[in-house]
Amino acid sequence: MTKPLLSGDAWAFVERARVARLATAGRDAAPHVVPVVFAVLDGKIYVPVDGKQKNDIERLKRLDNIRENAQVSFLVDHYEDDWAKLGFVLIFGSARIIHAEADAAAYEKAAAHLRQKYAQYRGSITIHAWMIEITPHRAASWGAMNTEEL
Repeated sequence: MTKPLLSGDAWAFVERARVARLATAGRDAAPHVVPVVFAVLDGKIYVPVDGKQKNDIERLKRLDNIRENAQVSFLVDHYEDDWAKLGFVLIFGSARIIHAEADAAAYEKAAAHLRQKYAQYRGSITIHAWMIEITPHRAASWGAMNTEEL
């Protein structure tokens, strides 16, 4: 029997979170960290590529990095002045870029979950055709996992 990647409390902590940080690095190993919204579905993490002012959305640094190096880190954390309520979950995994047309089933399932989680996606914000799918391989957690204020 294999050990679960995270405890149930730690997964619930991740699923409740509204924002996380995604760290990527390209061939040059230079870290690139961005805040992201996400959905957890079937043990994987889905990060939408939201509308940007850039003309060439598929050439975003995070996407270029994933094309060069699929290894990513994904951090969900919670801070309060009451340090007894601090906590984080750090997930290491491999990422791939999925597209609405090429990966229609995975994309649509994740997009529906994102629309359910974030009201903004039910309004004027579009989930673009590109999305990042993260398969977790190992994880670490620390602190208060039962914080409801995420």
